Amino acid sequence: MASSLRIATFNCENLFSRPKIFYESAQRSNELLGFVAELQAALKEETFDQEKIKALTNKLKGFAKINDIRGKHDKVNGAGEWVGTVDLTPKVISDAAVNNTARVIADVNADVICLIEVENRILLQKFHDEILYPQFLEKNNLPPYPYIMLIDGNDERGIDVSIISRLPLLWLRSHIFDRSIYDGKEVATFSRDCLEVQLQLPNNQTLHLLVNHLKSMGYSPKNDPQSNRRRLLQAQRVAELVDAHDLDREFVVVAGDFNSDPASPSVAPLVTKPGLYNVNLERPEDDRGTYQTGKKQIDYLLISDALKTGLQGMHIERRGIFTKKKWPHYPEVTSEANQASDHAAVVAEFQF
Repeated sequence: MASSLRIATFNCENLFSRPKIFYESAQRSNELLGFVAELQAALKEETFDQEKIKALTNKLKGFAKINDIRGKHDKVNGAGEWVGTVDLTPKVISDAAVNNTARVIADVNADVICLIEVENRILLQKFHDEILYPQFLEKNNLPPYPYIMLIDGNDERGIDVSIISRLPLLWLRSHIFDRSIYDGKEVATFSRDCLEVQLQLPNNQTLHLLVNHLKSMGYSPKNDPQSNRRRLLQAQRVAELVDAHDLDREFVVVAGDFNSDPASPSVAPLVTKPGLYNVNLERPEDDRGTYQTGKKQIDYLLISDALKTGLQGMHIERRGIFTKKKWPHYPEVTSEANQASDHAAVVAEFQF
């Protein structure tokens, strides 16, 4: 009996916890940040002014709190007896943009979704449990995602790669410690990570995913050689990892945001690799784009020849992007501020 499988990749852009302070007006945010600075200074004093500390914590209630690591700040004499921090309180992830992100994921309804630009696993779990499932999946009689995984990568901003899956996870391997020589120096190969995940398919078969977010152009000039060179190093390393597999027999997917179109030499080691197929080639040439207005493809599902034999179709879910022309968007997407992302989701369906 044939089994169906749907795989997707989506740079969801929005899944970050942001301090509540920054959702206030500029004037109020600056006032609160001033109280934070005062509280931090008070907690460095040799002798604590407990009345001042209590007054400041009251002013910051709901926006920041003292995290006592060693010693209770209200039970000790001063900084010599206390170790701790002042932590900003994150806002509950329930704004319109996040709801539209969930809307895209629910409509894609893939068995496995590679999600790019997610801050941490706990946040992703909360997003699933509090927004995605109860608001979108459950009401449409769709099953939840029991397997949710993210490993912190190399990006200091917390821009990580992750997966949510209805298929059981067999094993994972991170490549945050891979090293390359760049300009004569040894550096981390991946700006974020290449997360390898093996999943259990029906009939004792396995699916091998390599989830990526390659070096971005960032604020570099057009065709900046530095970004292209770093991206090329990363693409070459991913290609080496792919070489460990028999692409004629194994189900392998290289997924994620490559930050370059297929014509770029920086992604050629993957896009032109024999045995890997870019599913967007199933679309007409002017309908392969995944970014902003849809003119450029920078998001990819590259599938092994073994998996390609079962490819039944693919589509690009662009309704989460706010555009004034060409592509329709959800009625709930009314501006760039509340769009799900400036990336589309790439979705492929298989039978095997």
